[in-house]
Amino acid sequence: MKNNIDVTKGVIWKQVIIFFIPIVIGGFFQHLYAIVDAIIVGKGLGTLELSAVGGSASKLIVMITNFFIGVSSGITAYVSRYYGKKDFKMLKSITFNGVIMFAVLGILLSAIGIVFSNRFLNLLQTPVETMDLSNTYLKTYLFGIVFSILYNAFAGILRALGDSKRPLYVLIFCSFLNIVLDILFALVLRMGVFGVAFATVISQTISAIILARIIVKEINISMKQKVNIDFRIMRDIGAIGIPAGLQSMMFSLSNMVVQGAVNTFGAVSVAAWTVYVRVDSIVDILVTSLGNTVITFVGQNYGADKLHRVKQSVKQIMVISYVIVAAVIVAFMLTRYSLFSLFTNDIAVTNISISLIFVIMPMYLLTIPQQVFSQALRGLGKSFIPMILTLVGVVGTRLLWVNFVLPIKPSLTLLGACYPASALLMSIIFAVYYKRVLAKIA
Repeated sequence: MKNNIDVTKGVIWKQVIIFFIPIVIGGFFQHLYAIVDAIIVGKGLGTLELSAVGGSASKLIVMITNFFIGVSSGITAYVSRYYGKKDFKMLKSITFNGVIMFAVLGILLSAIGIVFSNRFLNLLQTPVETMDLSNTYLKTYLFGIVFSILYNAFAGILRALGDSKRPLYVLIFCSFLNIVLDILFALVLRMGVFGVAFATVISQTISAIILARIIVKEINISMKQKVNIDFRIMRDIGAIGIPAGLQSMMFSLSNMVVQGAVNTFGAVSVAAWTVYVRVDSIVDILVTSLGNTVITFVGQNYGADKLHRVKQSVKQIMVISYVIVAAVIVAFMLTRYSLFSLFTNDIAVTNISISLIFVIMPMYLLTIPQQVFSQALRGLGKSFIPMILTLVGVVGTRLLWVNFVLPIKPSLTLLGACYPASALLMSIIFAVYYKRVLAKIA
């Protein structure tokens, strides 16, 4: 395990930077799929196609993916804890059973999504003029989404072992492959939005296969014993991961509610929202990557019975998060005109996107405590209560906003204000709950 980092000893902030950088770079390349799709579609195909790729179909895909990213935190927390205990026999059993569980659930959800894709798009009030394009993109993407799900599970396992570099190398290769296939299928062969989705499916499939080979080699180096299907391990992974997955889905569901409201403003507004989200996702990568770092640091140290390092890890990651995220937000605001112009030639779309950046993007400074504390709680094995808190705080706030605040003076900027409002509320709630949990285990 020469690629792995033991975070139960050493200087915490230095280890955080070393561990975080590959994760965040990997996150950028993972989201590069979506960004390249948007640029190619917006510039090469048109506004309707951009609306189809980035609108309701995208929200449904993100919801399913986020669920499994959340569930994978169950494997990450579980593996990191036993790695901290140096119980290598248990590590192999957790990995084996976790991957089986992910594959089965991924195939089932993919099938359900394909069968009911048209109904889901109608439920989200997808504009009539983009319905067929959205349906094509969604079904194609869902056909291969199980490989995206497995990639995230494999990457989570390696991060739990302290290895954040090899998932990065795989992502870089497959991201460039995705770019080449995007251009080939969508522009050269004129396959439209189907070609864009198909290029992503191929790239994600290859990335999952490569990481699977790495995982098999990794666990065979560590131990040679036979492993069997163990429903108890699946239950334990699910006990942490499923509430975390549902929590992630709640964020996506609330975003889908907001997307439904965006759709009522027409195709130009949907395209503008899509462009803004592509830029916004870069900041989201930073915050999410720092959150993923928290799980490994808390999980390994909690497993090693080093509570003082658990506390210090959370504090230092919080400070690092504020410094990095604030710097990026300021840079984006200063370069907003050239930034949004990369995605579209439509001036109306660009101007609407620019109006959103000052309303929504500062949200990330408010949401950092919520992200760090919630992931720390997962590392401690606490997942159910955070799910309930998210249901009430995030989904509840945004539903109330869309139904009662937005009608006062309907506009995209007022709609976007629901994000900083819910972020502030959730950070306060999670800060209080995290302190209570620490007091009990101290």
